[in-house]
Amino acid sequence: MQCLMRSHIPQLIMVFRDYLRGKYDVELILREEINASGDTELCAYFDGNSPKFAMVQEEAELFLQDPFDERYQQASWENGDTLTVHHHLEKPSLSGYLLAWNSAKFTTFLTALCAIIFAFEWFGYEQQILELFHYPADSSEKNEFWRYISHSLAHLSPLHILFNLSWWWIFAGAIERHFGSFKLIGLFLVAAIMSGMVQNWVSGPAFFGLSGVVYAVMGFVFAVDKFGVTKGTVLPEGFFTMLMVGIAFGFVSPLIGIEMGNSAHISGLIAGLALGFLQAKVR
Repeated sequence: MQCLMRSHIPQLIMVFRDYLRGKYDVELILREEINASGDTELCAYFDGNSPKFAMVQEEAELFLQDPFDERYQQASWENGDTLTVHHHLEKPSLSGYLLAWNSAKFTTFLTALCAIIFAFEWFGYEQQILELFHYPADSSEKNEFWRYISHSLAHLSPLHILFNLSWWWIFAGAIERHFGSFKLIGLFLVAAIMSGMVQNWVSGPAFFGLSGVVYAVMGFVFAVDKFGVTKGTVLPEGFFTMLMVGIAFGFVSPLIGIEMGNSAHISGLIAGLALGFLQAKVR
């Protein structure tokens, strides 16, 4: 058996299976598998020794170029069912984990960097790190260009870094696996610089944390899902509502003694939405 295609969107694989049923009277084997990143994918297998394999493989390539062609949708109505998915949930191998790390190198690097910086803060170097990493506070620091980014790498409490790195790991990792490291690095730089500029303009340079970037990666994922070819089939219902609740909580949190960089959150989200929309239209 050879895997013809795999996708996080089961409906796409099933549509292709139904099309082959009607045209070639062949049956694909569909398996749910967990990849090395822990994501569930539906994989379509076909007998590599079949005399029809070359034709089926060519059809797979054509399908991937335009999976929403009307002929595929019609075939799905005529030949579809949802009862032939096999569960194949094997534990990923070491090579699979290495492949997953290789596809999310910047996500892993930034997660580790933030954790190491916080560890130094925790063991007595907090004042030195905050002085070195804060946003430029006066004209003497404006040419210290690292400060326009470094403010996003320092965190002020265990809960602060836990929340930020959890969301970063999930959504930045997804972006890097699907769009590549350079795309994620560019998004990080734009979000860190833009959220820092806006927050500094509103409240001054006393702010830290990755949350502006985190809102950017979540906004990017939402825009790609909303305006891309999947049209809202990946993210759960209410995802954007969750983002809005998070923004709203930032404005009421001072009432319970929690200060948040609301301006960084909003500007980061706007940057992510804009870049995600552009990415969706490009692809």
